[in-house]
Amino acid sequence: MKPTTYIDWDGLKDIPFFYCDTKEDEENKDFDIYYQGKLVLHDYNHCGHYLYTAAVLFSRIKNKTADWVNLRNLWILRDCVRENYNHGIGVDDIIFGEDFDGENLDTLTPLTKKRFDYLCKRIKELDPYATI
Repeated sequence: MKPTTYIDWDGLKDIPFFYCDTKEDEENKDFDIYYQGKLVLHDYNHCGHYLYTAAVLFSRIKNKTADWVNLRNLWILRDCVRENYNHGIGVDDIIFGEDFDGENLDTLTPLTKKRFDYLCKRIKELDPYATI
């Protein structure tokens, strides 16, 4: 597992996801995100593949260049996926869309800012101990 000391947590809001490259590091079981060739974020893919799932959802956003589609919000979405998975909160339909069949990525409903904000709010309502 890689250390996270290199991550500029405050600067993530300034990095648009659209300009990032993603890579699965199968040897270390990590999911890495690079910006301008530099590793800027990673997550350990142990059981939930949280960051990977969030990146897939972000890649389906119709307006990929919108200001809110940045690495800070990607990490928040990753936390939403994690909390939903680990605590059984039951917001799959908000995260993935009502038509997602659980396998076919073409059935994902593209995430919007409105649904993203509602997801964060709803998780906090349903689980006051959620860390997002």
